[in-house]
Amino acid sequence: MTYLKFLCVLVTSVLVAQSDTNPTAGLKNLAPPNSPAFVLMDIAPSNIIVPDNIQAFSIQTINAFSGNSKDGLGNNNYAVEFQPYWYVKREKMNFFKYNNLKTDKPEGETISVNDYTRYNVFGDVWKKASVSLALMDGTFNVFEVPQSFVSVGVRTRLLTVKTKNQIAEIKSQYTGYEEFMSSPEVIAVFANPSLSLSEINTAINSLEGYQTIVQNFEQSIQRKPFFALDVAVAYSHFMGDKSQDMDDAFGRLGFWATGDLAFYTPTIGKQSHVHIYGVFRYLRDGLNLDPDSGELRIENTTDYGAKIALELDKLSFGYEYITRDSENNNEERSIGSIRYKISEAFTINGGFGKNFVSEGTTVVLFGIQWGLDFDSSVVLDPNR
Repeated sequence: MTYLKFLCVLVTSVLVAQSDTNPTAGLKNLAPPNSPAFVLMDIAPSNIIVPDNIQAFSIQTINAFSGNSKDGLGNNNYAVEFQPYWYVKREKMNFFKYNNLKTDKPEGETISVNDYTRYNVFGDVWKKASVSLALMDGTFNVFEVPQSFVSVGVRTRLLTVKTKNQIAEIKSQYTGYEEFMSSPEVIAVFANPSLSLSEINTAINSLEGYQTIVQNFEQSIQRKPFFALDVAVAYSHFMGDKSQDMDDAFGRLGFWATGDLAFYTPTIGKQSHVHIYGVFRYLRDGLNLDPDSGELRIENTTDYGAKIALELDKLSFGYEYITRDSENNNEERSIGSIRYKISEAFTINGGFGKNFVSEGTTVVLFGIQWGLDFDSSVVLDPNR
């Protein structure tokens, strides 16, 4: 029996080495984010989101509508966001490294699926890092006429936790590929002396078993981790208004952490998840007018809240509630959100409800995102 197992492994290794069939999955824009530069100013359709986006570059625009014409934003609210990692490593990333599995084997040696014995919970810190810049125009429920702000933000994934079952599923993707490559139908293709190497690859790629492996591989890539913790920091600066004798000034500085518990629900959809989010944010807020002097003043505030969301293949719904404790009074944000992914590059999202400092007025936030991902991809075979 031991000899038979050894022979099967040997045959599989030889066949895989001789072929150029390595299942590849394109990385999709899994959960388009709201720019931290927008979130800081409370103008994003959702203030609570833990994205799994892999777009190297994206452009976002947001507009707000309110029952009070003095509330909300102007029409010039744009943000750009980019992820440095995907400019450096855009294609053919190792599937196991992408999922933060580690091996102690030296680089250059042949690696098997069982060599990946460790999991790095900090493995997404660099892969998920992004930088954003936004230009905004509005009253922000503070000014009588719209004013301009510039905002910059940085975000990353601090922790990523996968369950034992999730890790086992990752490994099973490659195990299934090895078993397929040693199956009688693949051996029959290699045994045909009239086929060239390129014809062999084409024949294998056309087999139903290979197509099933690729499909399962692509679906596995899109599974969300059981728990993820994102952290972000952003700063906005008031550009000033010479017509009102207002100099440029400190706007708002924020630090926040967002946790996401994701439960895979395949009975609802192939890529369906139920998310339970929690957020905590510290703000040094300069968007406050002193009633006596009419000057902007700075207050320290803290936000904390939760969100529940249902994410389907292209559509997601959510509801979030956030409380803001400030030095003078407390405020609330209660908003339902919806996001629809028209294509891998184009997403629309909206929010409806009560925002901070809206004095009970219902607001509608509408955003559009366009992204460029440079065809980032992951390969299944760790030795290619």
